[in-house]
Amino acid sequence: MRIAIDARKIADFGIGTYIRGLLGGLARIGGTDQYVILAPRDAEGIPSGFEHVVVDSPHYSVRELMQVGWEARRAGASLIHAPHYVLPFSPLPAVVTIHDLIHLRTRHRNPLASIYARSMIGRAVRTSQRVLTVSAAVKEDILATFRCDPEKVVVTSNGVDDFFREAIPNPSPSRYFLYVGNDKPHKNVERMVEAFSRVRSTAPDLRLVMAGARFARFAPRAGIVTAGFVSRDELRKLYRGALALLQPSLDEGFGLPAAEAMASGTAVIASSAPALVEVTGDAALHVDALSVESIAAAMEQLAADDLLRIALGNRGVERARAMTWKRCAEVTRQVYLDVLGITK
Repeated sequence: MRIAIDARKIADFGIGTYIRGLLGGLARIGGTDQYVILAPRDAEGIPSGFEHVVVDSPHYSVRELMQVGWEARRAGASLIHAPHYVLPFSPLPAVVTIHDLIHLRTRHRNPLASIYARSMIGRAVRTSQRVLTVSAAVKEDILATFRCDPEKVVVTSNGVDDFFREAIPNPSPSRYFLYVGNDKPHKNVERMVEAFSRVRSTAPDLRLVMAGARFARFAPRAGIVTAGFVSRDELRKLYRGALALLQPSLDEGFGLPAAEAMASGTAVIASSAPALVEVTGDAALHVDALSVESIAAAMEQLAADDLLRIALGNRGVERARAMTWKRCAEVTRQVYLDVLGITK
């Protein structure tokens, strides 16, 4: 079996984490399968033994639609996997990963962006042999939106890098809450910051550390630390030292920061978005994302209740055990085999 994987986003956050995790998981499985990785010349994170074909066509361009599929075919691949919703033109059987449908519900500055997203996601669902997605919640969303065969959509949950795993919660964390993510509207950052400001008015020792973007507009706020883009080592320390991770998103496809926090033994405060409830289960306090009061109340509760924080952390450690990139890769590989009609 010779599989081409479009890994041009391997250095990104989000989809890049998925690509790196999937490739690492496939490498751990081993065997005689061959993987052709289509990625820029300077790409890092491609496992030893995987073939690297240089492809640097720009994202969201006509060129990528033509070049990626052509390079996969030229490399002798029997199947192409697009880990993003832009599926290249190709006569090869195709698998596509659709992480969420948030693009379809977001108001973009350029109105053509939502039209492009709907067109490309719809085309990917129609023309691929299988659609992979990262949670059952997103699968239901895809089925409701595009009315495709339920058996065509396969859930392959994200994994958590072993780098973040801890055996038990931190018994004495620092007095800060942690947010990890970007500053897009669906992340609900404005309400989260307002909730924190209310909590800090009665607990001035508390801080909110924000990592993953610049968040410059929040830097002047009392108690807020804008950490920006941090290294993996720094991120692990931030998870481990926090009272709780905050992920009050209006919408999510999976919620990888919540999963990484759980693996770190850190309590989580998450919204009631279906994917976040699915991922965090009983290892989080779930809040109404539209209610500043609800978010603030959960923060106050965890800041004052060490027993609850530790209980949530223990549940998170246990829940995260099943979230591995090897498991993601095993399910993905089985999809490749099914599409190609190979029985092993």
